[in-house]
Amino acid sequence: MEPVRFGVVGVGGMGGHHARSFAKMPEATLVAVADVSEQTAQKVAEETGARAFADASSMLASGEVEAVLIATPHFFHGPVAIDAASKGIHVLSEKPISVSVSTADSMIQACADANVLLGVMFQQRTAPTRVTMKTMIESGELGKLHRIAMTAPWYRTQAYYNSGAWRGTWKGEGGGILMNQAPHSLDQYVWLMGESPKAVQAICDTRLHSIEVENLAVAICDYGDGKTGQFYASTSDVPSGERVEIVGDRGMLSLDDHGLRFLELETSLEEHLTTATGGFDTPKRAWRDIPNGGESQSHAVVTAAFARAIRANDPSLMIANGEDGRAALELANAILMAGYKRREVPLPLDRAEFDAMLLNLQEGATPASLRA
Repeated sequence: MEPVRFGVVGVGGMGGHHARSFAKMPEATLVAVADVSEQTAQKVAEETGARAFADASSMLASGEVEAVLIATPHFFHGPVAIDAASKGIHVLSEKPISVSVSTADSMIQACADANVLLGVMFQQRTAPTRVTMKTMIESGELGKLHRIAMTAPWYRTQAYYNSGAWRGTWKGEGGGILMNQAPHSLDQYVWLMGESPKAVQAICDTRLHSIEVENLAVAICDYGDGKTGQFYASTSDVPSGERVEIVGDRGMLSLDDHGLRFLELETSLEEHLTTATGGFDTPKRAWRDIPNGGESQSHAVVTAAFARAIRANDPSLMIANGEDGRAALELANAILMAGYKRREVPLPLDRAEFDAMLLNLQEGATPASLRA
């Protein structure tokens, strides 16, 4: 197929990695880069053979790009995406899709109205281990799902937060662990379960770091009908990395530092607990290791799949779409609101209430004051 002509907005960090990845991608070609730092844009342009632009709007108005990959700070994802959609340009956004779910709504609507695709860079979905987990769940090997438990520490030092004045602030980042380190984990949480919870209770707090935003979040999720979830994330815990348990009627899928394993039950939980004659009987069970290709994941695979979706005019070819990005963000917003207001928050999330809370935090409100 003819390569899709891409532009990348924001090439000082991860965007620079994205820009360089096009060199070995037959599905797409990089034709433009944009960055608020003219020097950064020019440097990456020289390395990649792309044209440099001083700002996103100029690049989008140039007529040179068919698709844009947005790798700016996430407060700018929405404005750039909506501008691109208005010009008929397809949008692939870095995570999180935006800061607030109300902005994600606007991005999704703008792209739908313009008949352009909106994708999200959830490359963790390409890891062979995660694909194996999703396949096992969807095949029914676990039976009806009962619960998920995910622990996701992503350790950061104070030096990390001191490296930029915008880091660890409500105006600069719009949140802490939930907005910056945990979006992939939140996506996995929703993706593996196949649905979002109906309500969330949570605690959010700041431990050890000297920052405005939350650096730990612990949530209990209610899916209804007895199905529950637990989610914990922090930047002040070690070791980093996800640990996941997914429990179904036929057994438990476990992912940790030792790999992926399945505790398979000889008899389903429902059958055993209703027919066993002894009050303390337990089902016969055995652990087995699940072969998989490891945790290697690829941003380039997501970009190439997005390009194929454009050329085939088939949104199903994307790794993750705008609605997927919104689902992960909505859970993040709900956990933050539940954690700071210390009450159960139903989903779908009240957009206006969350936006008002975020504005209060940006204006200096303390979490304690939000509970009144």
